[in-house]
Amino acid sequence: MKTPIVAVLSVIGLAVLAGTAAAAPLTGKPVGASASQPLTANTPAACNTKPKKGFAQCLAVVRTPAPGQIRPQAAAPPAGALGPADIQAAYRLPAGGGGQTVAIVDAYGDSHAEDDLAAFRSHYGLTPCTTANGCFRRVDQTGGTDYPVDDPGWGLETSLDLDAVSAACPACNILLVEGNSPSLDDLGNAVDTAVSLGAKYVSNSYGVAGEDPSETDYDGHYDHKGVAVVASSGDDGGVANWPSTNPHVVSVGGTLLTRDGSVARGWTESAWGTSSGGEGGGSGCSPYEPRPDYQTGIDTDCPTGRATADIAADADPESGLATYDTLGQSGWLQVGGTSLAAPLVTAMYALAGEPLSNEYPVTELYHDPALADHVFDIVAGANSGCGNVLCQAGPGWDGPTGLGSPNGVGAFTKAPHGTLDGRVTDTAGQPLAGATVSASPGDYIARTAADGSYRLDLRAGSYDVTVAKYGYASATGTGLTISAGDTSTRDFALTAQPSATLSGTVTDGSGHGWPLHARIGISGYPDGAVYTDPATGRYHVSLPQGDYTLDISTDLPGYQHQTQQISVGPQGLGRDITLGVDLAACIAPGYGWNGTGEDFTGWQAATPRDGWAVTGTKGGWRFDNPGNRSAPQTPPVYQSGGDDNFAIADSGTAGRLDTTLTSPVFDLSGVATPRLEFDTHYFAAAQQSATVELSVDRGRSWTPVWRQTGANSIGHVSVALPSAAGRSGVRVRFHYTGRGGWYWAVDDVLIGARTCVAQHGGLVVGVVSDGTTHAPVNGTRVTSSADPRRHAWPAGIAQVTGDPAVAGGYYWLFTPSGKQQLTATATGYDPAGTALDVAANGITRHDVVLTRHGS
Repeated sequence: MKTPIVAVLSVIGLAVLAGTAAAAPLTGKPVGASASQPLTANTPAACNTKPKKGFAQCLAVVRTPAPGQIRPQAAAPPAGALGPADIQAAYRLPAGGGGQTVAIVDAYGDSHAEDDLAAFRSHYGLTPCTTANGCFRRVDQTGGTDYPVDDPGWGLETSLDLDAVSAACPACNILLVEGNSPSLDDLGNAVDTAVSLGAKYVSNSYGVAGEDPSETDYDGHYDHKGVAVVASSGDDGGVANWPSTNPHVVSVGGTLLTRDGSVARGWTESAWGTSSGGEGGGSGCSPYEPRPDYQTGIDTDCPTGRATADIAADADPESGLATYDTLGQSGWLQVGGTSLAAPLVTAMYALAGEPLSNEYPVTELYHDPALADHVFDIVAGANSGCGNVLCQAGPGWDGPTGLGSPNGVGAFTKAPHGTLDGRVTDTAGQPLAGATVSASPGDYIARTAADGSYRLDLRAGSYDVTVAKYGYASATGTGLTISAGDTSTRDFALTAQPSATLSGTVTDGSGHGWPLHARIGISGYPDGAVYTDPATGRYHVSLPQGDYTLDISTDLPGYQHQTQQISVGPQGLGRDITLGVDLAACIAPGYGWNGTGEDFTGWQAATPRDGWAVTGTKGGWRFDNPGNRSAPQTPPVYQSGGDDNFAIADSGTAGRLDTTLTSPVFDLSGVATPRLEFDTHYFAAAQQSATVELSVDRGRSWTPVWRQTGANSIGHVSVALPSAAGRSGVRVRFHYTGRGGWYWAVDDVLIGARTCVAQHGGLVVGVVSDGTTHAPVNGTRVTSSADPRRHAWPAGIAQVTGDPAVAGGYYWLFTPSGKQQLTATATGYDPAGTALDVAANGITRHDVVLTRHGS
């Protein structure tokens, strides 16, 4: 019979200080031994810094007298450091573990590991754990003795891991597996080696903070049934950390463990970290790892992703473990981080005994019917300020501390199990794939295979089993008894629910009334969102009769999404939906302020556009900001450079100026209370003036409406123009005179009313494809020769959508109605031009086929 091995995996790498801008970088070298001194700061170990892509960092943090000052004590541990007796008392750990071997996976080599471990155990009166007596074994990542080069930073991580295992399980054997580097390849191979050498408990005190899409390529290294693969949740507060987000891994968060004689336990615990974020036990929703079935029964605030942590233990450096290290240091340190929590929990798994061979130990945590007796529920503290269960400790599961911290090892102890299997069909006997089979208590979940079969491994006991599939009435079997070592069988037949059709159209509801390409989310519907036809706005879907919530949105910018409650009866339901424009922002295509605006975007040098004119001193008003002046903004921003899309008359670059910027004619016949609005930077000086004049007769006569001379004017200007109400020949002009280096800058001019209204025109939509391959050509730019003047809606950009029927190459473009010339351009293709008759207030469908250069 093989001796079970507990593997502790530790990785060694480079690190820099985090959290203090003035701190000096760490080198992993000892700063010098010192006598006992107050420890008030936290300093990451030299391997605990953000790594390059494809590599991991360690998660050890040292308690220090000041940031960056790692000062070991030669004679004894720091006064506040915890020792083995503290850990065993705080978590009520039993004696035992003899014959179990805990494996640690670390990066790089540590030739001092065995000697440093001996010093730690000797100080605390623990029995020796050496190569000679078979308690300690050190191997490379292939299981041999070709050890990697020593690394001081990862050497401290290795010492912490070895000492943590010794503190929680003094009788356990220890296997140290050293990866060649902190690369995900080397670390993953080291994990596999630990398991191949018989490890049943593997500790991984490293990770990738924030995760990376490539992580799933390495997930297989951590997929070992019957092995407690344990990983730190991270040291970055509310940030998820891989591999702890792997659904097959036990993710260990961090706590602050404090002596407290006023409570029966003798200790209190809270989440490590602060609501301001930064340092603290990691937690969050994985963007790449799916939500596992064992988390279905709890509210993690992660609808589709794996949530961490699962359980927690001491990690705050303020309550750190006494650690002895001489590879990069010169004695005793007080060390925390979730690098401490992971090997503590791994050793507790070893105390609990060998896991079931066909189970992932992480699932048993969530299925424990006596969990309340087996964990201390951590309800205080936070690791960041997200404001929900993912970062705030509270009753039951939470992100920073998972289900709680261990109260003994009952949560890790294997229980007698049996098996429930069977088959799920419809009433005609046809198999139903993808049905959910759940057993309670314990929230066990399985899903049926293509032949309708399922299997649940359950603790011995009595269960209620419920089978559910969308479109079918659920079925429940109560009081099913599962006996240890036995297999029980239960088949289920589900009755299809009557269905009906939900259909309708989604259209604009703010003036144009055109169809919208919309996404309709339907509560409980398993096949994803339903999309409308982009040219007609129509949709239809078959649903079981019942009540639903619809969530409707469109990919056109500036529209508000909408939620509706509906009931689908035997006759189906026709539901037309209108989406309104956000009238405050007024950025939806085809909408603008009730008047005419100008933001000077795209204007060059001294050349006006859009019917504007510059007169007076040559080189007067310019649109390229030659003096690198601050852009006029609301609220004011005083800085050089940045946005150069504004008009400026600058005597600092042009000398003496007398120059006028005059608008084209505006039709305000539909505006009852017009105003002139603009942003300004005017800096007063002697013999300088800025004047705005108004004409209501197309420029034959002018009246001053705003003037500035001896005082600065910086910010937003709004001037009522009552004489322009209802007039069709309105113009304005900006007249600047000055010398001596000052200037007047103007931006975001609006003449009319700041009321959002529909503009004259229509939408063009379509798909751009390659004429040879017929594949969509994303990134194609579609423009109209008659783009609406002074309204900066973007050109149509062909892109991917979430709609399976319009997978790629989809574009939309607002343009004035009537006959227009459209041009499509894309890198590597000949431009494609088309004359198109655009419908007013409607959708015109126009697909584009591009030809590659030289074809």
